[in-house]
Amino acid sequence: MNLGAELAELRDQFREEPRVVVRGLGELVVVAVLLLGTFALLPRGVTDGTRPLWLGLVALGTAFVLLPTLVDPLRYEYRRLTGADEQV
Repeated sequence: MNLGAELAELRDQFREEPRVVVRGLGELVVVAVLLLGTFALLPRGVTDGTRPLWLGLVALGTAFVLLPTLVDPLRYEYRRLTGADEQV
């Protein structure tokens, strides 16, 4: 595995489709935060001090799931119905 080659490929992909690459990296960061946050909060349990952190973690997870399952299809349909398919 050549890290330089992988980064060069990522750079080329970013030049072609910057939105896709940024979204993919953002999703990777969100998944990492959810995983690390869960394992950091799990031993502490749900107490008055950790309740806001748990709620934030659940809200982040909910937003992460709603984006591809609700927002993207609605945006696609809106663009299709308004004829804004090719406008970027």
